[in-house]
Amino acid sequence: MFGRFKHSLRFKLTMILMIMMTLTVFVSLGVTQLCVKTYFLSNLKGHMIKTYQDINRVFAGEELSDEEIKEQLARLAANGEMNMLVLRQDGTIYSNTNEKSKMYTSMQAIASLLQGTDEEDLGSILSNTNGGYYIFHQNYDDKMDAAFYDLVGVLDDKSLIALRSSATRFNESVDATLHLYFYVGILAIVVGCVAMFFISSAYVRPIHEMALAAKRMSQLDFDARVRYHTRDEIGELGSSINSMSRELETTISELKTANAKLTKDIEEKTQIDEMRKEFLSHVSHELKTPIALIQGYAEGLKENISDDPENREFYCEVIMDEADRMNAMVKRLLALNELEFGTDKVDFERFDIVELMKNINLSSEILLQQRGVELQFSYASPQYVWADEFLIEEVYSNYLTNAIHYADEGGRVSVSLEEKGDLLRVSVFNEGEQIPEEELEKIWIKFYKVDKARTREYGGSGIGLSIVAATMKLHGRAYGAYNKEDGVVFYFELEMAAKHRREL
Repeated sequence: MFGRFKHSLRFKLTMILMIMMTLTVFVSLGVTQLCVKTYFLSNLKGHMIKTYQDINRVFAGEELSDEEIKEQLARLAANGEMNMLVLRQDGTIYSNTNEKSKMYTSMQAIASLLQGTDEEDLGSILSNTNGGYYIFHQNYDDKMDAAFYDLVGVLDDKSLIALRSSATRFNESVDATLHLYFYVGILAIVVGCVAMFFISSAYVRPIHEMALAAKRMSQLDFDARVRYHTRDEIGELGSSINSMSRELETTISELKTANAKLTKDIEEKTQIDEMRKEFLSHVSHELKTPIALIQGYAEGLKENISDDPENREFYCEVIMDEADRMNAMVKRLLALNELEFGTDKVDFERFDIVELMKNINLSSEILLQQRGVELQFSYASPQYVWADEFLIEEVYSNYLTNAIHYADEGGRVSVSLEEKGDLLRVSVFNEGEQIPEEELEKIWIKFYKVDKARTREYGGSGIGLSIVAATMKLHGRAYGAYNKEDGVVFYFELEMAAKHRREL
């Protein structure tokens, strides 16, 4: 948890502030330590000089009683927190220090050093400021074993004055100030870091929100939006991320559309290539047998294998039959190809399917007689549907031809119509052998033959049911086959024309 936190911007900002504040505090502390003593000493000197000037004005002003002088001198000394001693020319001494103390004796000795010195010598010893003579210096008193800051001078009335402030107390004040500055600096560092830790969240939170939004965008979630709308640089960044999200969504949507179209085109191309290969393979396979027969019988005719006119006629009939078979198969293949590729246009029209079925039934009379099959079809009333009449004719013709050929000899073929809501189901049943259940889904595949021998016998090519499947897919209607106990049923459905329904 901490490992993750220490890499956060919030932690880094807090650490940077702490380092900068620490450096600032310690540098300031070093500079202060170098300068504060000089600063304090300058203030002390100025304060002692001001006290000296105030005392000078006391004696230079109107005549005051002895008590009034003592009172004012005591007040000035107390305000300056210093020891004072004034030695007048008549020998009178004013002091705020106990006469029996070492301090009194020491200060009296210092003042007495100037007693009897003429003005010219005083000018060489003391500094002349505003008409007064004084000297400020640090002094170590051996008798008191302590250091002091002393101001010794001469007042305007020639009185001697000595002011003293303890150097120890001065140094203690300097040290106390430095310690206070150090503690205040440490407190400022702590308070500053804590404040930065919480204040930085106001800047880190929107950046974190932007990072989450960018992560969601990387996962293609373009509903992500940054809800930070200030007028600073972070607000501009948030607006840019939102704009980028919208642009990416539009661009990826266009790319997906183009990719889907490209994928579809590739699939269609692949499908076309596969269908082309399949078409060529099946055509070559299906044409191999009739071509071989035609070639064989043609060579027989050429070499006069039989002089019998009947045999020669038989050879010619075989060649013609196989040629017709090839021609029919090629036509059906082309028709199927057009249906599967969608190039054959479906023209929906309203027509009577009962009339269409009657015509096909009549054209199949010869085939029915040859097979000895009975056709059961008992519908006379018109039944109108919407479909492509030409294509539906091919569908019904394929169903009926298959039913006749696969019906048992002497059996029956039954055609029925059934209304199913708005649809009409046409079913063609033939008595005979059932189709294996596992083969029912395969019979719609091009060139697939359940019984190759029987298919060849009646000239089937395995294309008819594929044409049915393609036609019904173009119409968008159901088709199929299923077994019954005594045969097989093939069916297809069409939309009925509502205004011309008839009871079946």
